[in-house]
Amino acid sequence: MAQNVSYLGMIPLLPLIGAAVVGILHLATCKKKRLPDQLYAVLACSTPILTFVLAVKVFFDLNGLPVDGRALTHEVFTWFEVGEMNISMGFLADPLSSLMLLFVTFTASLIHIYSIGYMAGDESFAKFFAYLNLFLGSMLILVLGNGPVVMFVGWEGVGLCSYLLISYYSEDRSNVLAGNKAFIVNRIGDFGFVLGMAFLFWAIGDSGFDYISLKTNAHMLAPATVTLVCLLLFVGATGKSAQIPLYVWLPDAMAGPTPVSALIHAATMVTAGVYMVARFSFLYVHVPTVGLIVAWTGILTALVSAIYGMFQNDIKKVLAYSTVSQLGYMFAGVGLAAYSAGIFHVFTHAFFKALLFLGAGSVIYALHHEQNIWKMGGLKTKLPLTYKTMLIGSLALAGCPPFSGFFSKDEILYSALASGHTGIWVVGVLVAGMTAYYTFRMIFVVFHGSPRDAHAYEHAHEPPAVMTVPLVILAIGALFAGFLNLPSLFGGSQQVTHWLAPSLAEHAHEASHSIEIIAIAASVAAFAIGIFIAYRKFGKGAEEPVYSGFSSFAYHTFRINELYDVLFVRPYKAIGSAIGNLIDAHVTDGPVQLIVWFYRQFGSTFKLLQVGYVRVYAIYMIIGLSVMSYLLTQSFK
Repeated sequence: MAQNVSYLGMIPLLPLIGAAVVGILHLATCKKKRLPDQLYAVLACSTPILTFVLAVKVFFDLNGLPVDGRALTHEVFTWFEVGEMNISMGFLADPLSSLMLLFVTFTASLIHIYSIGYMAGDESFAKFFAYLNLFLGSMLILVLGNGPVVMFVGWEGVGLCSYLLISYYSEDRSNVLAGNKAFIVNRIGDFGFVLGMAFLFWAIGDSGFDYISLKTNAHMLAPATVTLVCLLLFVGATGKSAQIPLYVWLPDAMAGPTPVSALIHAATMVTAGVYMVARFSFLYVHVPTVGLIVAWTGILTALVSAIYGMFQNDIKKVLAYSTVSQLGYMFAGVGLAAYSAGIFHVFTHAFFKALLFLGAGSVIYALHHEQNIWKMGGLKTKLPLTYKTMLIGSLALAGCPPFSGFFSKDEILYSALASGHTGIWVVGVLVAGMTAYYTFRMIFVVFHGSPRDAHAYEHAHEPPAVMTVPLVILAIGALFAGFLNLPSLFGGSQQVTHWLAPSLAEHAHEASHSIEIIAIAASVAAFAIGIFIAYRKFGKGAEEPVYSGFSSFAYHTFRINELYDVLFVRPYKAIGSAIGNLIDAHVTDGPVQLIVWFYRQFGSTFKLLQVGYVRVYAIYMIIGLSVMSYLLTQSFK
């Protein structure tokens, strides 16, 4: 039986209040009477910290409940009624959402603090923090929503905030276009989400549309309906979590300030699709064919984006494609019904990816917003703390034992091998080697060798403590978070898996320790080979390569954006132009124009009678009186 707690509603409400207060204060003050940035920083940073405190309380409250009743609920109000069915604006905290709450609020708090230093002196400092708070509030609604309808409110909220934050530097048209691209591509995916919810609503009917009711009544659904709903929901996930074919928006999202990249890519918006699939595990577990589609889509996305990452020159785009690749691993996990493995990788990824993006922000900050890695070099002596923390994040991303990324990624690969999906495992191991290569290509080029820009190198310096302390905290998480789900092979008890078990309907993939050892050995070998190749090519310095052939094709991301432009954008614009020039002009506007023409002709006819002479108007009066006299005479006969 779920326990009702009123404080649950405060978790998403706090950052929304923060966004409103900071935003109103920003709008109410002019530039001449601008409030101190420190005030906005305190107001904006206090809300994620308070939500983290409440998230910890949620965790301990759940831990004190019986395993089969670990759920906290709070119904705020009845949103709307459809027949006998009520849709409430309510929240649900169970083991799955509580884990998401912990690392979302924790990383968001650190990113908010880091932003104080990174955004110092920005004219729209307050607006930026209002957007960050609004983004966090939307993500918390998504995570805590007690049903798909409430989840969709947060789902759309993070989509809106991503547009606002990606196009934050709106003076540059390319940034606005990047924000538009993210918004439009996400709407394509959201159309699938809405259709999936509609079919699920139609099929479940009055049995209830919150997660608890849906899970209880899932057996009522026909297999074809479950298949259709799961496919449509996954379409929504491909948009939000940047999977093939809707991944093209995420690299362009680098147009926003670096803390935005960290917030979007680490633990919030892009992981929403993985969370949604795990939340609906009670449906996906019954359609393994759809699960395989999810898994293969994920692992192929991981492969393609890893290829792109190997050739990028922008430090943030290298990390962006690594995010797409790691999301592919997560979908491979949840697609194989290893939901806890997929969510565990979401958990560890939050630490090392936030660390890497914020570390990249420190490099960019030190080099006066230079992002091309081939204009860097030798920075480990100038930025020693940034270098050490980014090295830890890179080892975690590349899957080096005993860093966190090794345990979570290996669990997904082990699940693929243990379940007999050797093809997915082979591609996953290959991607692991490629990840190690492009990650340490970035580290070697940026921090090792000789400076490529002497002037920028000379003026480079470590950022202030408000930016470096979050790096150290995240580095600790990137190093040790993996031990929370240590497998039995290493003497662990997989605490995260056991914690998530009541919320997930997964299939345990059991295999001998020899299979697990093979999976681990392959992952470690791929990691070692990837780093070795990167060191041989870039470890002692290298010049910017000239790309040609396949490398040029990969650098330009296989021309996918150009292909989409030809296949979709230009035809869409042509159709819109045709509608504007033909249908709008002649069909839609035709009746209106006809009425206007009629009144003009009518007016022109009467204009002939308006000659402006008094004698003519006197004749009109005599004629009118004569007609009226005649009509009156006839009426009395």
